Amino acid sequence: MKEAINLSIIVVNYKTPHLTLRCLESIFNSNISISFEVIVVDNYSKDHSKRIIRDKFHKVVWIQSKYNSGFGRGNNLGIIKAKGEYILLLNSDLVVEKNTIQLCFNHFISIKKLGVLSCNILNPDGTPQKYVSTIANYKKILERNLLVDFIKKTDFQYRLEAVMGSFMMFEKDAFLEVGMFDPDFFMYSEEIDLCNRYKKKGYKIEVLDTIYVYHDNGGSTNDRTWANRQSYLSSALLFLKVKGCIGFMMFHFLVVFNFITNFFLMWFIDKNYRSDYLKDLSNYLSNFFIYLKIPLLYSTNIGSGKRMLKLKKD
Repeated sequence: MKEAINLSIIVVNYKTPHLTLRCLESIFNSNISISFEVIVVDNYSKDHSKRIIRDKFHKVVWIQSKYNSGFGRGNNLGIIKAKGEYILLLNSDLVVEKNTIQLCFNHFISIKKLGVLSCNILNPDGTPQKYVSTIANYKKILERNLLVDFIKKTDFQYRLEAVMGSFMMFEKDAFLEVGMFDPDFFMYSEEIDLCNRYKKKGYKIEVLDTIYVYHDNGGSTNDRTWANRQSYLSSALLFLKVKGCIGFMMFHFLVVFNFITNFFLMWFIDKNYRSDYLKDLSNYLSNFFIYLKIPLLYSTNIGSGKRMLKLKKD
């Protein structure tokens, strides 16, 4: 009789075999006392990823996607096939410390009604990364307003509501209960949408600050312009999913309000912002006609769109 698997660790690979190798090495070099499996979902890389990875790690379960399914759909593929009672999602550009996985697992099973667990995510140089904390919060948008930033005396304080998808641990049955990742998202914001559904079901979201991993943020995405434009699209879809059409329109109102305000104030308040202003404005406006279609193609329901919201690359 085969031993039951406690944890399934899932890594989505898309044309990053060497990053994935580094991530897998950190997993297999970890101190893990529970039974686990490692699943690599390849998002149609059309390169030598499978040979490079399987040559070194024969025991890895390989799942080949027939198209580039993005973050959420890719992980959904792996989770459906996973044999573990618990799931850990890791970005391919992430490295775990030796005790991180086991300590997180021990904590997870000790907390009642815990939905999603993450840990302290650091840059390669050891500085902390900003992790997601809120779900479709209007105040978060206004943090990018130079006037608001100038007049407020302290940083806005938020309750932890959501975490980054680069490191997420949860129970498989609970994940299936809340509805999996919404396939309408291609990349970005899908983990926030998922955390929102966990919160609605009464589950807790936690981050263990004393346990950490290293994340080469953006290492798996080499086109930053495309990534920034896709991020705007996904954020707009998130507000539609969480707050409906009114929330979707409010998102755009506040973003445009920021651009108008910042244009007049950046000459006096923050000269360093000038170089980024036109890039940011261009990234937002380039999606204008797609924004108009989003409320027509998608709704608050999971998988309501006929296709995922993916920005084509030039």
